[in-house]
Amino acid sequence: MIQVRNLTLRYGDKTVLDRFSIDLPDRGITALAGPSGCGKTTLLRALAGLAAPESGTVSGIDPKRTAFLFQEDRLLPWRTVGQHIADVLPKGRRGEVSRWLAFAELEGEEGAYPAALSGGMARRLALARCAALGGDLLLLDEPFAGVDEERAGRMLERLRALDTPVVLASHQGAVLERCDAVLWLDGPPLRVL
Repeated sequence: MIQVRNLTLRYGDKTVLDRFSIDLPDRGITALAGPSGCGKTTLLRALAGLAAPESGTVSGIDPKRTAFLFQEDRLLPWRTVGQHIADVLPKGRRGEVSRWLAFAELEGEEGAYPAALSGGMARRLALARCAALGGDLLLLDEPFAGVDEERAGRMLERLRALDTPVVLASHQGAVLERCDAVLWLDGPPLRVL
């Protein structure tokens, strides 16, 4: 169980988390759903150790053992699709590049550069890179933005098969329907509905 207790986090004078507490499953795929700007991304960043709260605690995870997918793809224009995957794999796992290309349904694109990819393809590459990096927890911010519903469904099943807990933020109904748990949120400050 991932436990968030009394987290408070502000950006300037905007309070995004105000003594926020929640328990998150440490298995399966858990979705955070709510309107844009309510604090989902801030919560994910706090879980990953990327945003330091003023007060409160997070237990049940080690931020150093998480992989984080940002809303932006953050692809390097000078690296090919295959290189993006290989870059996050330890030397002993470099032979897995084709596995992760298949995970993202990007077979045959290994030598392409990001500029040649559609928005959905770039998003799938960013997600595959995050999943290949691995860890004890995947934190995914809008992982299927620009990805068609059928393909997103197939990729969700591949994520589930990794047997690594996933916490994701999404607005897409088709994605939420396929998650093991959905937490409905509103804010700011962030609150559970």
